[in-house]
Amino acid sequence: MKLPTFRSLLNGWRMRILAIAVAAAGFFSPSPSYAVTSGPGVWDFMIFGNYDLTTINTGAIYSNFPTGFASPTWNKVMNNGYGGGVGLAYWFNDTVALRIDVQTSLFTEQSPLTGSVQSSPLTGGIELKLWGDPDYYLYFVVDAGAAYESTMSGTSFFGSATENAWTAYGDAGLGLNLDFVFIEAKVAYMPQFMAHSSYSQNGLWYVPVTAGFNF
Repeated sequence: MKLPTFRSLLNGWRMRILAIAVAAAGFFSPSPSYAVTSGPGVWDFMIFGNYDLTTINTGAIYSNFPTGFASPTWNKVMNNGYGGGVGLAYWFNDTVALRIDVQTSLFTEQSPLTGSVQSSPLTGGIELKLWGDPDYYLYFVVDAGAAYESTMSGTSFFGSATENAWTAYGDAGLGLNLDFVFIEAKVAYMPQFMAHSSYSQNGLWYVPVTAGFNF
């Protein structure tokens, strides 16, 4: 009797895991809510994706580049980033919520460079409703915390990290909640974006655009 090979067993498990993931996605996918999204004592679980605009930042990367040489700029070195995360919010009343977020984004370097930076902010923040009802409303959000920065040897989330460091992180902006869907546009800032540098870095500001679901 011929025994199954390791590769066939591995492929079989991959198909089972894929089937379970598809089934779970169908089970947990959001549907229009019959409970309010905001209000006293309401909890919201959030899952979201980010598109991070760094190419609009034309500032110099380094503050002490050698005399006679111009520092490269953020928009000429880093591509826009992308990623996602999860969050949890608790509403104290009709207008104020406390929230925590965990997310990660990948910023690849522009050609001919071949590396990337993986940035993983961990934040707490306040959400303030500006206008609307419990399910459809405009809000202001501000977050602060720390980001774990990894300099990667490749251009994927699964590359090898060559340097790691923590840096402060903050963002602020506006969001729009439409029942179980929300979108946000913020300005984010980190004083040390790259985990290691031969020269002193200027802080990086960029614009993360977020879209996701409330559960």
